[in-house]
Amino acid sequence: MKNRFILLIFIFIYTFLFGQNKAKLEVRYNMKFIPDSTNKIKSGNFDLILLCNENESIYYSPDAKKYYDYLYEKSSQMVGGKISLGSLPTYPKVRGIVYKKNNIITATLPLGKYNYSFDEPQLNWELQKETKTINGMKCNLAKVKTDTNDTFFAWYTQQYQFSEGPFRFKGLPGLIIELYNTNKTIWIQTAEIKKSDEEIKPLSLGSVIKLKSKNEFIKARTTYHENPNTGSFGDNITIRDDKGNDYSKMRKEKISGINVFLD
Repeated sequence: MKNRFILLIFIFIYTFLFGQNKAKLEVRYNMKFIPDSTNKIKSGNFDLILLCNENESIYYSPDAKKYYDYLYEKSSQMVGGKISLGSLPTYPKVRGIVYKKNNIITATLPLGKYNYSFDEPQLNWELQKETKTINGMKCNLAKVKTDTNDTFFAWYTQQYQFSEGPFRFKGLPGLIIELYNTNKTIWIQTAEIKKSDEEIKPLSLGSVIKLKSKNEFIKARTTYHENPNTGSFGDNITIRDDKGNDYSKMRKEKISGINVFLD
């Protein structure tokens, strides 16, 4: 009896310490950009993943996870400041991630050779009276005006009672099934919902600069637009693929609308 009690205590402690960051749900979202004359967002169609439980979540591109996991693995094999990449995965088009823990939502976005992270301001949703059925799920409508003066509409369902959704759009009484902005140039819909026990953790992005506020990121991005920094991996590290191509410096490129979306 005593041994059984000790075993139960051990299981409880193990579950508390190591089981808290296991996902319960995996949601695959499809995100569409439709350009118009009022913004710089490029057209595109992207698949992203949300892993979540009641207190924690991560939202990311599966291509980004594959890419950064590969770099992280190879960086652990660095010899003399050099990394042999081998067959490098395709460079991801969507590189930003959003991680939530205990209602604190942290976005991490790339600018040149740096990754910046900042906590997102709270969204003040307005619940609407409208309802509709999406893929057999009863959904309710909500509306929010963001801190950057854009308005979004979300259809959410209480069939999945996770206060979750794509990017920073969380905090409703259920899971967001569909999300779009006023002029419908950004449209996100669920493609698949299934149970999961995958671990929830931020991607291995390397060095991340933690900012005090989102405004600091906006300023950093503006500076980058004016004078892009070409360094990407650090001045003292040489990174080559199996064909000898040098990936130590990235080409100059302006920040894509994908990053701007997280505003």
